[in-house]
Amino acid sequence: MKNKILIVDDEKLMRVSLEDKLTKEGYSVASLSNAVEGVKLLQSTNFDVVITDLRLPKMDGMDFLREIKKASPDTVVVIMTAYGSIENAVMAMKEGAYDYVTKPFSLEELTIKLQKALKHKDTIAENIMLKQRVLSQYGYDNMIGKGEGMKRVFEIISTVSNRDTTILIQGESGTGKELTAGAIHYNSNRRDGPFIKVSCAALNKEILESELFGHEKGSFTGAIKTRRGRFELADGGTIFLDDVDDIPLEMQVKLLRVLQEREFERVGGEETIPVNVRVICATKKDLKKLVQEGSFRQDLYYRLHVVTIQLPPLRERKEDISLLVTYFIKKYATHQRVGVNAISQEALNLLLSYNWPGNIRELENVIEHAVAFCTSDVIIPGNLPKNLVEGETPSGIFPMELSAIDSIDLQETLSDAERKLLLWAYQKTSGNQVRMSEILRIPRTTLQNKLVKYNITKTNISVAEQI
Repeated sequence: MKNKILIVDDEKLMRVSLEDKLTKEGYSVASLSNAVEGVKLLQSTNFDVVITDLRLPKMDGMDFLREIKKASPDTVVVIMTAYGSIENAVMAMKEGAYDYVTKPFSLEELTIKLQKALKHKDTIAENIMLKQRVLSQYGYDNMIGKGEGMKRVFEIISTVSNRDTTILIQGESGTGKELTAGAIHYNSNRRDGPFIKVSCAALNKEILESELFGHEKGSFTGAIKTRRGRFELADGGTIFLDDVDDIPLEMQVKLLRVLQEREFERVGGEETIPVNVRVICATKKDLKKLVQEGSFRQDLYYRLHVVTIQLPPLRERKEDISLLVTYFIKKYATHQRVGVNAISQEALNLLLSYNWPGNIRELENVIEHAVAFCTSDVIIPGNLPKNLVEGETPSGIFPMELSAIDSIDLQETLSDAERKLLLWAYQKTSGNQVRMSEILRIPRTTLQNKLVKYNITKTNISVAEQI
């Protein structure tokens, strides 16, 4: 099928010359002298590319560009402009134009740009089609899986999405709890409302209450104006509370009231604020065990434990690894603009034999790394991170020979091991506390307390202490 091109230019000689040249090149070409007629034609006819001048009668090229994107978002636009108006052409690219040529230009130059524009359009269309094919078969949004564990997750999402039931998502770090919450929201009748995400572990208890429920002006030092909290912002939609187990006991009462009464007061406020919000919570800990230990309220636990989704760790769903790898290769090859499109069986076998303590998040990071280091179109073992190739595992970190020892200071030994692990994580992540908490699998607040306890800061880490 011939690619369809529309030329819009009020200079008759330019318009006729372009139409003649591109027709001889094998394209199906239409040409017009003004953008108003162009808008009308686009409403009834689909074009692959529109080549338009910026200076046009009746409607200028910039307004025409906006109308093209409204009428046919997939149509690629190439701008023609005089040399002195390049700034306007750059502005047009920010508005959605693919490229521009400056007058006077050769027909060969335009033909090359046109070929690139069509290739760009085909690549986008192919990526969209592949993504839709994979995701429609195996999951919701970016959730991918064909094993029994994920099939069960998809069934629950499908069943409960349109019901305002409170949902508790359980799973290890990196298993996709936030994606699951998003899938529930965007497949529900609240999809047009806000989806507000809160990481309870990332906020200390002094500011968490204000973040969740807002505060009144002057309610505490630094409260220079009234601020709406996340529950207010989520009104009419969904709020996702990640690491809900990190909410302090004294604040759990207030959360319980919101769940039961659908109302709350801001910090320092007296007005009761009603809210229409669906609550989805997530935890990587056993809340029932926390209840038994006295660190989580039993009544709140039962209020959250209405519908539970248990996300399986990646080591228990290895049948999904090849699907996930394919998805991440396409994602990062497109992002990095490289031609990587496959993985060798040898490299895939290494991924299948690994235990994946960081779950899907770790797998995604591994594939991003591999795509970055791949010099051909196929990922090989040498492109993978060193620890996967060498078979590094988390076991046996501190081998101990105790047969010749009569006694040991347990607390001192544990403290020494804990400090070494913290130093290891600090060096591995360059002090990034979000990544440290992920690879150590502890809440960020716990991590911060331990860093203070052992006085671990950038300035206090000597070369001799590096792991």
